[in-house]
Amino acid sequence: MRKSAPGWWGCWRKDTTLSMLGLREGTHLNDASPATQTVSALAKGYSRARWGVTAILLLAITTAFFDRINVAVLFGNREFQEAIGIANPALMGLLMTAFVFPYGASVMLFSVSGDVFGPRRTLSAIAAALAFIMAFMGSVSSYSLMIASRIAIGVVEGPQFGTATATVKRWFAPKEQALATAFWTIGSPLGSMIGFPLVIFLVAQYGWRASFFVLAALNALIVFPIIWFFLRDNPPGGPVSATPAKEASISVGEALGILAGNWRYWMLPIFNSGTLIYLWGLNSWLPTYLQQARGFSLTMTGAYSALTFAAMMVGQLSFAWLADRTGKRAAVCGFAQFMTGVSVYLAAVAPNADTAALCIALSAYFWGGATPPLFALSLQIIPARITAMGFGLFAGFANLVGSAAPFIIGVLVSRTGDFQAGLIFLVLSCMVTSLAMIPLMRKY
Repeated sequence: MRKSAPGWWGCWRKDTTLSMLGLREGTHLNDASPATQTVSALAKGYSRARWGVTAILLLAITTAFFDRINVAVLFGNREFQEAIGIANPALMGLLMTAFVFPYGASVMLFSVSGDVFGPRRTLSAIAAALAFIMAFMGSVSSYSLMIASRIAIGVVEGPQFGTATATVKRWFAPKEQALATAFWTIGSPLGSMIGFPLVIFLVAQYGWRASFFVLAALNALIVFPIIWFFLRDNPPGGPVSATPAKEASISVGEALGILAGNWRYWMLPIFNSGTLIYLWGLNSWLPTYLQQARGFSLTMTGAYSALTFAAMMVGQLSFAWLADRTGKRAAVCGFAQFMTGVSVYLAAVAPNADTAALCIALSAYFWGGATPPLFALSLQIIPARITAMGFGLFAGFANLVGSAAPFIIGVLVSRTGDFQAGLIFLVLSCMVTSLAMIPLMRKY
């Protein structure tokens, strides 16, 4: 396989550096020779520059979330409803489920893409495909074509998180992986924090079709070039968390056998199912809930939506620091997810709209605290040689479960006429699945 372009670490090109210093390939930075001491000095520059990798991952994740959540803004838009011929809440929720279910399947099947083709090629292909699909969605006037497009987005974006996780493992030492992961996982709340007000503005000013065309241009003209020209698959000298050569090749059957025999591994998808039920339920119905159930204006809906996901981002960073500092990642995950459920319950029973919106934001803060430690915990539990596959299976399974949340909430809204039952569904999902961390707390 042809190696990816060097990117903006041009000064780190291995062949040039080794020849300048009179070294051979395979020399290690802890060798005692003067030449390798020079390499060690250069490594300090790498230590700073590698955080640029997380910035590129952050860009890819953030903009991908624009594409995931933009239809949620349109659930209550009459022009959009008339264009596709659907207004039923359950069928609107199905637009999000149509993304999440194939997304979960794609995570399970294709997360290994980052290992096979490399992060640069995988993430570049995702950005290019998203540009095409979003442009197509802006031109259709059919519910069936919109559903098909949402399915396509789910399949395309499936390998993204697995590739990002594998990239962090290549570039960062284990003790830094939770923090490094937090820097790109904040793309989820950041994408929603920016995406909801952005799409609301675009729809209000230029119409719903324009929102799709703008997001298509963003992928084609900004995201794709940055990934293609500036991302590098590995740091100089190879992955930081490299696996021994004798373990580098493993069959799917062997990998599944390893995972099947590890009961700790199966706590991850149980826990993550509750995490993603909350995420996809919130991303799908938050704008509609704020407008219809709590009576907020379009402007205040955008403001409270942004506040909610800003709180989520703060939660990710603060709890990631806490998890790395204490080493108690399972305890941090379990506590954060349980408190997410408590906060949603407070929103459900809140007497006024502002209190309810603030409780939703508080729930997002706690939810954010569960995700970076969970990814870092998965890196501790999943054997290094099957990171992408192990991550893909547990994240894919959880996404398959979480994909039902938008549709279930839509059905509950249709049958009860309000959002109360939908919120209680989120409460129970978070609280029950948080218990999966208890068996892991002693060791992790």
